[in-house]
Amino acid sequence: MRPIVAVLLLIAMLWPAAPCMAQERAITVYMTVDWEGWTIEDDNLDAMRDFRRRFPHIPMLHLLNPVYFLRPGADPATLTEKIRTTLLPGDGQGLHLHPWKSLVRHCGLPYRDEPTFATLDENCGNGECGYTVSLELAYTEEELTRLVGCSAGLLVDHGFERPRAFRAGGWQQGPRLATALKANGFTFDSSRTDARLLTSRWAPDSNLVRLVAQLHPGANPLDQPYELLPGLTEYPNNGSLADYTSAPQLLEIFRSLLANGKLVLVLGFHQETAFNYLGRLEEAIPLLEAEATRTGARLEWASYR
Repeated sequence: MRPIVAVLLLIAMLWPAAPCMAQERAITVYMTVDWEGWTIEDDNLDAMRDFRRRFPHIPMLHLLNPVYFLRPGADPATLTEKIRTTLLPGDGQGLHLHPWKSLVRHCGLPYRDEPTFATLDENCGNGECGYTVSLELAYTEEELTRLVGCSAGLLVDHGFERPRAFRAGGWQQGPRLATALKANGFTFDSSRTDARLLTSRWAPDSNLVRLVAQLHPGANPLDQPYELLPGLTEYPNNGSLADYTSAPQLLEIFRSLLANGKLVLVLGFHQETAFNYLGRLEEAIPLLEAEATRTGARLEWASYR
């Protein structure tokens, strides 16, 4: 080998390699809304519509509860129109279930009033109840499979899309409900959450905190999507819902996710309490977007189309 060639090769080996272009970090944020099945009131709808006007670039995953259509005197056409006033073209439509008595019986199942995750009297005779009954702990796998399928069919009957996304009321999901979701063709679940995030409003020894911790042991805000069952992915509700998490707390969770190289944040709110708590997300969103810009990360709002 000629001396000049040898020198050039030696220089090439010793010279520091040019740094590779750093890959841009990206985090996807899912904005979800639980339609609980209590009521559809104008003040909450107004709060949602105002939010959509302020943040039209943020799609929402609406987890809809079909029980509204079963209440005495319900006007299905009016209810459907009210719900649709909060939807934008990029939104997704999923299913949210609490085992309301009217819904359980409509689907041909026996109603059960326990175990519950709160202190409401769910043994209500002929009235409406069931909101705090645990889906996972009160009903069998076969019953849940029927309830999920029947509820999804009700949404379709009233003009909504066949749901493939789901969240259990009170995050009361476990192996029985997961199997029921898979049997009904669901591909997205967001029923796992960290029980400690609920202690801003619920006592640490409350039934809700205790049962959520029991059903989702080890859950924490750094949790990321994983395969729950073949074809069914769990997207943990790692940012909880606005009733329980403040804007500073969401910013803290977001920073922790970025610092640990995590890719997904799932947050949201309840339709029934939008008037009271949606402002927390309105405060949090500019903080999250500014933090992403400051750290050189790309914040992507999840798309459902």
